[in-house]
Amino acid sequence: MRLLKTGRYALIEANDIPSPFPQYAILSHTWISPKDEITYQDFKQRKADIENDIFKQKGWAKLKRYCDRAAKDGWEWAWMDTCCIDKTNPADTQEAINAMFRWYRNAGICYAYLEDVDVNVADANFPPDLDLDDLAGKDHVADRTSFRHIALKAFLIKAKWFTRGWTLQELLAPPFLVFVDRGWRRIGTRESWADEIKEASRIDARHLTDFDPTDFRSCSIAMRLSWASYRDTTVEEDETYSLLGLFGFSLPLIYGEGKLQAFNRLQRELIAVYNDDSIFAWKSLPRSSRHLLGVHQQGYNPGRGILAPSIREFWDAFSLKSFGLYGNSFSMTNRGLEINAKRWRSKKDPTKYLVRLNCGVELPRHIGLPLDLVGDSYERTQVEELYDTSTIDQECWELEYGNQSTFIQAGGSSNSLNPPSIVALEYPRQISIGDKYFVDYRIDEVGTSMQHLTKDVLGYDLKKDELVVEPGRLIFINIAMNSEENTSELDIIINLTNNGFASAGILARGKRPWERLGDPIAEASGMYRALADYLHYKIPPVYPSVALEDTDSAIGICLLPRPSSRGQFQLSSEKAKPVTPREYVLKVTVQSGIELDQEHSGLYNRTRK
Repeated sequence: MRLLKTGRYALIEANDIPSPFPQYAILSHTWISPKDEITYQDFKQRKADIENDIFKQKGWAKLKRYCDRAAKDGWEWAWMDTCCIDKTNPADTQEAINAMFRWYRNAGICYAYLEDVDVNVADANFPPDLDLDDLAGKDHVADRTSFRHIALKAFLIKAKWFTRGWTLQELLAPPFLVFVDRGWRRIGTRESWADEIKEASRIDARHLTDFDPTDFRSCSIAMRLSWASYRDTTVEEDETYSLLGLFGFSLPLIYGEGKLQAFNRLQRELIAVYNDDSIFAWKSLPRSSRHLLGVHQQGYNPGRGILAPSIREFWDAFSLKSFGLYGNSFSMTNRGLEINAKRWRSKKDPTKYLVRLNCGVELPRHIGLPLDLVGDSYERTQVEELYDTSTIDQECWELEYGNQSTFIQAGGSSNSLNPPSIVALEYPRQISIGDKYFVDYRIDEVGTSMQHLTKDVLGYDLKKDELVVEPGRLIFINIAMNSEENTSELDIIINLTNNGFASAGILARGKRPWERLGDPIAEASGMYRALADYLHYKIPPVYPSVALEDTDSAIGICLLPRPSSRGQFQLSSEKAKPVTPREYVLKVTVQSGIELDQEHSGLYNRTRK
């Protein structure tokens, strides 16, 4: 894996990268064009022309702005697909595509560059070096009612980034993703735009923060394929290859095989590895809707077999759920798919059958797959419809009784161990830090008692204003803002899921519905514990980023990853490799209404000049 050195815009080969492997930023973007982007070969053969701005100026400008953005946030190393992969080397391409999901998941931060979203459409005089998530007050972008959030909403939903195949796994894999606009200004995290992401991609918020490629109970195969059904790739086989990370396995890449054969191979592998028969719950596009997915009426072949001819056939599967590991058993044979499941025969036409799949919108509404008996085998010919078995008319269909078998899925669980994270607090002098408390959700039980947070960090010496956050814990940090008139008490919340996804918020104690007083582990423990449960299981975990104490002041926070300054350590499992903890900086900012107006006025005046 090659990396860029952000301060020098230099491409560093894998053998020259220091050990242990450094933490890095990673970029998710849509290409300008293959002719304009800086490639690995360009770095090797035309580096002087690139640096002198006489070759591929657009691509070089993009690479520099990306490196500058990452360096500004403290990242010395970065990865970019255009130049860190040698696409002229088949082995290099094969490795990169099969490892892509893992590279994005292992990254410290992912920047999603939205070239067609510009903060200046909302404010032509907005300073070019100011990030929206650094603002406190009424214009904080995480506030859905704020002027800037509303102004950017329509542009973000229509961003080209949501229409590309590769960006699907790049949206779901990173533990921390932040969007940047055309000017490379941070405009909010994946969680703060969760509603807009769902509108743009049909992906529910719960999948944005805790996606597991091998957990099909919460996210079925059909649902994942539905997310891809509206996306496009430049190379037709990439329509399938860009999805490999979403299912946690690899496939040999055969460019030139065509998208139909590539998708056929993917389906056969999914059938062999996982026991989720939602993969058969597809249906072809109605004639009236084929133009929506770019499918032309003439020459469209919806297919006749059990396997879907393309990803497009999962266009309506975004709400389908798998009903568990214990259901139908099935396997591919040289005669086709063999499946053991409930089956109904039509009383009016004995050649018509329904077979029950172990999936559907909700129990007990199982999907019924229509089949025709042709000779000694069955075919699926009614490809434009699926049945709801809970509405089967017993006068028309007869249940056939026979041997039932049980299939136990060999895969489908994740045993990955995630390291703790270290959070450094940065705050102005009028803020004082009080006690810290946590609730441990690693055993996934509601009702666990709240405890004091100690400085036990697996042998590390914490610096001042640093704390460790274990995966599966939610932390309360009591803070106070002191002024001449009064003292305001607030709580900062830091939530780290079992998969290592971090989020933070701030709550004012005296404001409903967050009003809570007293000792969190004594008389007020019940209120705090109920609030902790609500916040930890809140979907998505987007909490207030600004707390307004009165009309004159606001306290805002901004959580951002930073490269780790620690070495590696061993997790509890002896088989686990040494890991480096993720590190974050949590900035607390205080602004008064008068100061905010004056500051913005000065910024805007300087911009106009």
